Amino acid sequence: MTRVPRRDHSIAAPDQAILDLVVFLAGFAFLIHEVVWNRLLSLVLGATVTAATLVLAVFMAGFGVGATVWGRVADRTRRPWALLAYLLLGLGALGALAYVLAGALLPRLAPTAAHAGAALLLGVPSFLMGGLFPLAGRLAAAGRGSLAPALGRLYALETLGSALGGLAAGFVLLGALGQNLTLALAVAVDLALGAWLLVTRRSVESPEAAVASPSSPALASFALSGTARTVALVAAFACGFATLALQVVWMRMFRIYLTNTSYTFALIASMAILGLYLGSAFFRRRAERLAAPGKSLLRALLLLAATALLGLLLLTRLPETLMFPFQEASGHAFVRILLLPLVASLLIVVPPAACSGYAFPLACSLAASGNRGTGRGAVGRDIGSVLAINTAGCVLGPVVAAFVLIPALGAAVAIVAVVTVPVAAAWYVGRRTGAPARSRHTLLAVLVLLLAVAIWRPQIRILPPSFGRFDREVLFYDETVEGTVTVGRDRDTRSQALYTYVNNSAVIGSSYDAVKVVKMVGHFPFLVRPELRDVLVIGFGIGVTTSAIAAHPEVRSITCVELVPGLKEAATHYRELNRDVVADPRLTIVQGDGRRRLQASAQKYDLISCDPTHPVLGSGNLYTREYFELCRSRLNPGGLVSQYLPLHKLRAAELMGLIATFHDVFPDCAVWLGHYHAVLLGSTAPLRADFGEWSARAAALGQDPTFYGDPYHLAATLVLDGAAISRLGAGARLNTDDRSYTEFFAPGCLDEANLSANLRFLQERRVGVGAVFDGIPDAALMARFVEGNRLLTESLIRQTGGDPRGGLQALQQAVRANPEDQEYPFLIRMAR
Repeated sequence: MTRVPRRDHSIAAPDQAILDLVVFLAGFAFLIHEVVWNRLLSLVLGATVTAATLVLAVFMAGFGVGATVWGRVADRTRRPWALLAYLLLGLGALGALAYVLAGALLPRLAPTAAHAGAALLLGVPSFLMGGLFPLAGRLAAAGRGSLAPALGRLYALETLGSALGGLAAGFVLLGALGQNLTLALAVAVDLALGAWLLVTRRSVESPEAAVASPSSPALASFALSGTARTVALVAAFACGFATLALQVVWMRMFRIYLTNTSYTFALIASMAILGLYLGSAFFRRRAERLAAPGKSLLRALLLLAATALLGLLLLTRLPETLMFPFQEASGHAFVRILLLPLVASLLIVVPPAACSGYAFPLACSLAASGNRGTGRGAVGRDIGSVLAINTAGCVLGPVVAAFVLIPALGAAVAIVAVVTVPVAAAWYVGRRTGAPARSRHTLLAVLVLLLAVAIWRPQIRILPPSFGRFDREVLFYDETVEGTVTVGRDRDTRSQALYTYVNNSAVIGSSYDAVKVVKMVGHFPFLVRPELRDVLVIGFGIGVTTSAIAAHPEVRSITCVELVPGLKEAATHYRELNRDVVADPRLTIVQGDGRRRLQASAQKYDLISCDPTHPVLGSGNLYTREYFELCRSRLNPGGLVSQYLPLHKLRAAELMGLIATFHDVFPDCAVWLGHYHAVLLGSTAPLRADFGEWSARAAALGQDPTFYGDPYHLAATLVLDGAAISRLGAGARLNTDDRSYTEFFAPGCLDEANLSANLRFLQERRVGVGAVFDGIPDAALMARFVEGNRLLTESLIRQTGGDPRGGLQALQQAVRANPEDQEYPFLIRMAR
């Protein structure tokens, strides 16, 4: 017996509940897809603003094309539920396939081919995602109720699901499940929803024409006036452009003010989507009572611009208004990582996003309501067109903001330039809807004033909070695509110390220990093995590590990959530390992502040196097993890797995990202690050093006030060798690209007591220098240097533990135990 399809020419309450649930869960899964794809492509294309912006642009472009295509298909199908099911099933299956192919193929391709491949692979799932809202709108249009509140409800549910999906991915799923299983969860949601709809709703038909009753009389009348569609498209473009462009600029400014962690920016991005939800929810409540929809759309655009400008005023004074007054509370990790970004987002990000969230469903209603009662049945097409135009703005906005406005105008003035778009759209809406001439002239005057400010380009510097707290003088300031570089100096102080930041991350500390450890990263490979000719340095900074490498005459070439180009010029302020290494003819500085450089090039090196920022502050992908494997594959036989290892912002478990991860790839390795920091040194050959040759090469370095080069002193900094790490690291959790506990770290990592605890951890597990060195001529002298270093470490433990007096006493004991070491008297003079 042949089954006759059910004909249901209205969307009943059960169907509405099903549609609401599908839209909410699909939005939840969509954001997980986007977050995971963004992270995957940062690993294979590079963790750059350029790559991230291009990924976003491609994602939104595919979304917009999908909205256009599927919107038209939705109007022609008599079984929209079945089509929705197939879309979700396709998204799950093809999204998973594209993800696997991207991870397997893109790292092997040249940069241009990799970006093209990423666009093609990412375009598939985003194209399918673009069909959800037009198809859901088509189903809602078949109901007896009003279209506008139905669209408001659907958009609210989608954005709410997206906000929760972003929060879940950033705060829970990626850390707990890893990247692969997180994507698998999103795929499972898509497939489960698609299968459920296919089983339960496949045979349900809806009419080809939308016949539900119109919304408010004013909305229906305006929609049929002939101007509604054009006005809706202009407003949709302006909202998309402004919202995404503002997010790019906000993120840049927040990176300068706030702690740079994955949690901080997952929260800010989710708050932007939450703003869209609040605006659409408010529209849903007002849709039936709209008396003047054209005026309402105009007001939403103006409010978007006004709240963005008010947010700018707050952003320029954020440290003084929000951070300094609560300085004591901001010492707590929860306040610094979550509460401050949450409050800042609620004040700055949410209001403009809410205005956009109100304007978008209103624009969709204006475009689609013109068909109500005409029998044309083009609701899906019209909603798809509005979504496509909105998405075009979403594509163009971040590209213009990142590559044009911020480098040309600076972040603050870039916001002024961005808001000219919604103001111009408001003027156009007013002109087409018959707003009073006086209002239109006022809007035009405001637009001209904003354009004049953007052209005038007043310099509004967005400085790290420490510059305002300690009244530092700005010596250099440069806003580039990849980050804002600031060089400052203390005013009216004896030290006149220099400070350099990329956004809010210190490039190098001004203290003796901070300079010493980066020179250890550069010098130690050559003290162990002199035959190192070709060197790759990942992260130029201000050139101290590179200058240490360049001090060795056997070096033939130094290729340095630096993400932020402004640092090369900033390095000129540190000539005493970096010996003007920029002028060294052996040095080539390449702008880009260091990890991507290793992936894209098969060139081999004798040494790969890396001194990145702290792994929990943005460089976690330079501390994973996959990164270390990539380094090993690019080394010549006998090659070495040297890498900075922080001891703060990590618990003992994470610290030992990073060391064990390094050892997993480089069994021949060692850990050296540089005061409050450490150095990882790994080799493709057995790591042994003849002390006589070590001493001769150390003596050849000459005198350096920031690097005490006594060979016994340097050898005594050894704390762990490969055999000790093998014993201690048994059972340690390795840090991987899939599950990175440095990127998705436990709150306890930010405990200030971790530094002293990690120093104690290494102190108690110290190995003898014989684990690496042969031929030590004076064993008694070496024993005194080792004891002196042990007492120095004890001094540091006491100082970081809140006992400066005990720290000084331990340092004085080090002088008595090891009078040959001239660093200890120097440190005592500094302490006093």
